[in-house]
This record gives sequence, structure tokens and C-alpha cells, in this order.
Amino acid sequence: MKNKHPLMFLIGILSFVIILETLFLKTDPVRELNVFLKNDFEKVMAKYSEEDFDKVFYGNSVVISGFIDSQSKSGYTNIGIDYGTVEDLYEILDRELIDVGSELVIGLNYFTLMDTLDTNPTYPWHKEIYEPYLYFNRNRVNPVIVDGLSNVLKGEEFIQTRHESLERTVYRGVLDEKELGDKIKVQKELYWDQGIEYYDDNLEALEKVIEFAEENDIRLRCIILPWNDVIEKPDTTVLAESSAVEILQAHSVEVLDLSYAMPKEYFHDLGHFNYEYGAVKFTEEIDSWLMEP
Repeated sequence: MKNKHPLMFLIGILSFVIILETLFLKTDPVRELNVFLKNDFEKVMAKYSEEDFDKVFYGNSVVISGFIDSQSKSGYTNIGIDYGTVEDLYEILDRELIDVGSELVIGLNYFTLMDTLDTNPTYPWHKEIYEPYLYFNRNRVNPVIVDGLSNVLKGEEFIQTRHESLERTVYRGVLDEKELGDKIKVQKELYWDQGIEYYDDNLEALEKVIEFAEENDIRLRCIILPWNDVIEKPDTTVLAESSAVEILQAHSVEVLDLSYAMPKEYFHDLGHFNYEYGAVKFTEEIDSWLMEP
């Protein structure tokens, strides 16, 4: 009989852990409570209702900062997410995290196609099935606990900061010549010498997105996002984007190539629009195309 006690204790602990994990997954407190920092996907889901996802415009931070859906007459919802890739989009669609209704437009540039670019690790599709909820969200949970305990030790309330804004990051103003030069130098060192093999996974994901759209009767179109022509596009960037266009055209997906369509005063840097002027003009520029039957 004595030998059963340790076993029963372990079973009890395991049962408690399973119940706690189930409760966390069901209630998702990190997503629901504003004491925790929200990622862009969580902001999208909190800001828009299910009806807003009939027509969606997906992309990375260039789409976030470039398409002002509240000023568009097209009915498209901006679901751009920071560091969003085509692989991320496929995970969203395949897991039915967003139910796209009738139309999907993808804003493509070489960053949305780059396999080695780290996307936000807190996006829910990155969670492994065996990964505990609190461990997966540790980078957002730990600061709240540490700061809270520090506040209590100072005689203050446990919670001092709340993250209530659902606005995603946009870019204002225009980088000066030195700032832009520094950014070009960083991107050149990190990304511009990578071969086309560094885009294989996202190009494969693009095929999967096309297949998903066909199977679910979703009208799919793509935009090659504008580039600031203060510097010519790197060869690998051109190759990655042209490879994507070849795949799209092979499946008769309409592509609007705006690579060099926008003047430099629209840009904050190489690809992001300045929100005060460039985003307004970009939204106006593509609105008629978005509304084409």
C-alpha cells in the first residue's frame, strides 16, 4: 500500500498540470488581459469582428503602414502583421485562425518571402503542441511578474502598466540621408547577399496559399509592394520577387507590380511609407484596383 502513495501523488500532480494547461488554453489570459503586451495578430483579432474578414489585405509592416483601411472604399481589412511572411499567412489560413470570406490580397516584398527572417515568436501558430502555455508566453509573462513584485516591494500596486492600444506600428516622417544610408548598410550586410535558396520555404507556402484559395473559392490577388528608388533593388530581391510572380502567373493569379511606382517622398525608408502622406497616397492609388470586379 505504501508504494502506491508516490504514484498517486504523481498522478495528482499530472492531473493538476493538465487541468491548469487546459484552463490556460481555453481562457488565453495573455491574449485577453491588457496587462500583457499584445502582438500584431492579437491586435487584429481584438480590433476587427468576424464580418471584417470578408475581404482582407495581408502583408508585413509595409502593408500595416501603407494601407489605411478606414480611408479605403474597397471594403478590405488591413490584417498586416509585423515581420509577416507567406508561411505565416498559410498557417493563419490552414488553422482557420481567420476565416477569409471572398477576397484576399497579399502585399509581397522580399521580406515576406525570406525564410531566414525571424517572425514574432509569440504568434500562436509558432506554439508547439507539446509546449506549455506559460513557457510559450514566458517573454510576456515574466516581465509582468518581475515588475509586479518590484512594485509591491516599493509599496506600490502590483500592476502599473496596461497595454490598451490596438494600433499597430506605423512610420512617420522621412529618414534623413545618413539615417537611410545606415539602414541600407544594415540590410545589405544581413540580407542582400542571400541566394534564392533562402526563399524556398516561403515560395512553397505561396503555392499552398494559392491552393487554399482555389479550394475555398477565395479570389486571390497580389501586389508587389513599392520600393524607394533612391537605390536599385538588389539582384536577390528581384529574383525572389520574380520567382513569386512566376508561381502566381502560372496559376493565373493577378499581380499588380508597383515596384517603382511611388516617388521617394512617399517613403519613410526603403519600403515603409510615411503615414502622414505616403500611406494616404498609396491607399488612394490602389483603391480603384482593389474595387475592380
